[in-house]
Amino acid sequence: MVRKIIYAILILLVGILVLAWLNRDALVDRAIQGRLQQTLDHSFIEDGEHVRVLVCGTGSPEVSSAKAQACTLVSAGGKMFLFDVGDGAVRSLAYSKIPVNQLERVFITHFHSDHFNDLATLINAGWIWGRKAPLEVQGPVGIKQVLDGFAQAYALDEGYRSANMPHLAKSRAVAFGVPMEIAFAAGQRAVRVYDKDGVTIDATLVAHDPVKPALGYVLKYRNKKVFISGDTEVSPVNMDAMRNADLAVHESYAAHMVRRAIPQMKKLRMDFEAEVAERTIPYHADNIALAKQAQEAGVKHLLLTHLIPYPDSFVIRQMYTEGMAKHYNGKLTVAQDGMILVL
Repeated sequence: MVRKIIYAILILLVGILVLAWLNRDALVDRAIQGRLQQTLDHSFIEDGEHVRVLVCGTGSPEVSSAKAQACTLVSAGGKMFLFDVGDGAVRSLAYSKIPVNQLERVFITHFHSDHFNDLATLINAGWIWGRKAPLEVQGPVGIKQVLDGFAQAYALDEGYRSANMPHLAKSRAVAFGVPMEIAFAAGQRAVRVYDKDGVTIDATLVAHDPVKPALGYVLKYRNKKVFISGDTEVSPVNMDAMRNADLAVHESYAAHMVRRAIPQMKKLRMDFEAEVAERTIPYHADNIALAKQAQEAGVKHLLLTHLIPYPDSFVIRQMYTEGMAKHYNGKLTVAQDGMILVL
């Protein structure tokens, strides 16, 4: 009986393989059509009622399992704004089916490489795949130098593609982006950098010495407030930006874990790694100090990103926020790549 069942299964499998072979062209064509018909998800930008936040990158300079380095996408008023474009950000956005050619503007917080590694890729891909207008890129003084460098690095690519594709030659300006530098008057700590259709965005100076200037951004729309910290230590200078935020997308450093790891690094003769760890502690946001400040500022939802050390296992994830709930009563979330929040 068992042998008969096995024979029947084998005959069925052979029959399926024969049919597949005879219809292979139709199957291949169907697969091609399915691939071509994959569409972008416009729901993220079309929701004009809410502020939507996509965490497109939670990583840092350390090698980790994060899909991308620093990257946060915010939609408000039918427009999309991208804050930082770390390595892997473009692929992360593609994975979430975001129509990146419809970005209104990119905002860079500072010039550590993990916050703009994928900026050239974003600009170049937009030009190749049909963006109509040059992408505006706003950031601290120095953003023009960065974009000029990208333009020089991509000049050969632009020339080859323009020679091969006449339509690209007609839109060469799109290949390089538009730098918009943010300047602060003496004594000024915040400046409005966007105000259109009910959406306002303010750039605010944060504390990330020796990086100067380092910026955070405050977006407001329909009585909702989102603070995107960039890289910063916990400092009183951030209080106004954080105050009563519905969502604070904040860099996070589990210093209690790093301090515990440093002696182990030294025992293993990982002296270089131990020194790097010791030097990074002072200019990042210690989780416990951040929890206290978020509580004092009245932050409703604290979303941790730029995660160090990266919580890539269940155990590390449980340890990562240890002690924070003692000081912060709001909603606390450890961000994950691809996470979407609606306010």
